[in-house]
Amino acid sequence: MSIKHVKPSKKNKGGKYTPINGNKYIGQGPIIYRSAWERKYCMYCDNKDEILQWSSEPVAIDYYNPNTTKWHKYYPDFWIKVLQTNGSYKEYLVEIKPKSQTKVPVAPKRNTIQSVKNYKWTCETYIKNLAKAKAAIIFAESRGWKFIIITEKSIR
Repeated sequence: MSIKHVKPSKKNKGGKYTPINGNKYIGQGPIIYRSAWERKYCMYCDNKDEILQWSSEPVAIDYYNPNTTKWHKYYPDFWIKVLQTNGSYKEYLVEIKPKSQTKVPVAPKRNTIQSVKNYKWTCETYIKNLAKAKAAIIFAESRGWKFIIITEKSIR
């Protein structure tokens, strides 16, 4: 099943984006955003002159998740082709993540059942995200691209 068949979640403010500059978008449709931050990034890509081309969830990357001890598919949020000041261009794989998921988790001060459960989930998410990022870096570098993670602080 293609990632484009996975519907956006209303819970996370997901939806479908229709570009204003449709000639810049080169990916398979529909353009699905899965958060308000991804929607803002779609708008940024669509309207920023330096971004020559862009695509949403453009590639599937195999990665090994140590939590499940299995291989999975990872779909980075975006690919962009950016015009540089010297006239050349650079290509990037872009992942939009909450800042909290890019930091090493901190153990809870209280050992309640819920706080330990939340900490376990946070640790597993962090480990999974590290595995995805490692695979994405290797994938991007093999094509002369760069993998970057953008957080809500950058998008604002």
